Amino acid sequence: MGIPMHLQANFGVGIYSFADAARFIGGEARDLRRWMLGHTATRNGEKHSYAPLWTPQLAATDIEGVGFRDLIELRFIRTFVASGVPLNLIRNTIEELRERLGNEYPFTSTAFKTDGRRIFMEMLDDNGDQALVDVVKRQNVMGKVIGPSLREGIELSVDDEATRWYPVSRSKAVVFDPQRSFGHPILSESGVPTIAVVEALKAECGNVSRVANLYEISVAAVRKAVAYEAQVAAA
Repeated sequence: MGIPMHLQANFGVGIYSFADAARFIGGEARDLRRWMLGHTATRNGEKHSYAPLWTPQLAATDIEGVGFRDLIELRFIRTFVASGVPLNLIRNTIEELRERLGNEYPFTSTAFKTDGRRIFMEMLDDNGDQALVDVVKRQNVMGKVIGPSLREGIELSVDDEATRWYPVSRSKAVVFDPQRSFGHPILSESGVPTIAVVEALKAECGNVSRVANLYEISVAAVRKAVAYEAQVAAA
């Protein structure tokens, strides 16, 4: 079966609904939608409009969602927000990072490991909010974002663009690859979607061997798919 015409132009970009994106990286779909599509809010009787944090990869299509590079960058944004950093400061930092690092997805870039930390702390100082500075120091936001736990498993191209993401720590059994299955999580070797394995296992009343035979994969691969989906569900 061929790829639908309205999706062919986005092959290799990755396609995720906001609900799927939230499932994979955590957070709420409504927040991801607001960050990527912009929103309006009423304060003291006045309406305020907020632009998207950046232009999503799928902006020129009729698909409401994000691409692979958007997804990876959003992991960093979500961590900042969850750690108490105000969105307006994140917005300003993104603009500054783009200008000074020359990268449309600055948090994912290699340069953010070094210059990014300095620029971010400069933005904090300019913000002049001592309470915010205390939050950042106490919860070690930069350690979370730059440290190995969040950056682990992300493969970058020579142009510093995210190309693949292996979401399971110290394992390449499962991969997000925009060149395969529209970027949704699959077993690296076979290409079988992890969610398909889990759904088949339910249909087969937990018979691992039968599911392995169905997809022509190993029993170990079935268990790895199940473990990953359980990890996502628990996040």
